[in-house]
Amino acid sequence: MKNHFLLFALFSSLLLCSSLFFSCKPAKTESFFELKYAKTACKGRCPVFDLTIKEDQMVIFNGRQYTTIVGIVQIKLSDEKFQILQNLIEESQFLETDPIGYNRPFDIPMTTLEISKGQKHKKQITYLEKPQNIEPILAFLDMLVIELQADSK
Repeated sequence: MKNHFLLFALFSSLLLCSSLFFSCKPAKTESFFELKYAKTACKGRCPVFDLTIKEDQMVIFNGRQYTTIVGIVQIKLSDEKFQILQNLIEESQFLETDPIGYNRPFDIPMTTLEISKGQKHKKQITYLEKPQNIEPILAFLDMLVIELQADSK
C-alpha cells in the first residue's frame, strides 16, 4: 500500500512538472517571423548551406561545403530588403497553400524553404521542379547568399 502511494506521488509530480514545462513555452505572436532556407549536397560541387532570417532581421548563414564562407556568419538585413522579402512571401501566398510533394531525382540537391509567420507555418521541399509561386522568394534568397559570400571576402 505504501509503495502504491509513493508510486502515485511520483507519477503525479512528473505529470505536474511536465505540464508546467510545456505550458511555459512562449506563444507565437502575430509579429513572429522565421524563415529557414537550406540546400543539400549532390554528387558534384553543389553548395551546401542553411540560412535563417528572424523577425529582428538577423540573418544567420551557415556555409557547410562548397561555399565561399565555411562556418557561421551573421548580418542584419536592411529594412528595405526585409520588406521586399515580406512582400514576396505575401504575394506568393506561400503560407496559404499546401506543400507539394516531389520525387527526388538522382544527384539533385534538395532545397528546403520553411517559413513561420504569426501562427502560420509551412515547409516546402523541392528538387528540380519548384512551385511557381515560390520562385521569386528563392531567387531573392539565392541573391542574398551570393551577396553574403561576396561581402565576406
